[in-house]
Amino acid sequence: MENKIESSMEIEETGNYLQHFIYRVPKKNHDAIVQNLRKFVPWFKKNEMRLEDYQPSNSQTMEAMESITKTPSVTEDEDVWIELQYFRYQNHSEDGYTKMMQDASLKLLGDEFFNLITQGKSMMTGVFSQLEV
Repeated sequence: MENKIESSMEIEETGNYLQHFIYRVPKKNHDAIVQNLRKFVPWFKKNEMRLEDYQPSNSQTMEAMESITKTPSVTEDEDVWIELQYFRYQNHSEDGYTKMMQDASLKLLGDEFFNLITQGKSMMTGVFSQLEV
């Protein structure tokens, strides 16, 4: 799934606070989860947040580095996917999640999502603030 950034202004408006998720997806669910994830994008845009999802493009890494797709244990019939959720700042994230939990239409999408990812394995997550470099 590919979500393209429309402009550098969009990054400035939605990109200073990042929540990321790493999860396993059975390869047989590839098309279904792409369709599911696409349904989330309009809601995120409407609420001035940005959502990007990535699947592995290959397993090669630079010498002396370990592939992030190998860190969580995966079977041959799974891929590791990464989801990035961008917010303006921490309170924007917290407000967004509050709205998300109250939106009945997203509950159905969320339930579908959790049924499509690998069952019995935990998702990895982290929150990051943008560095001024």
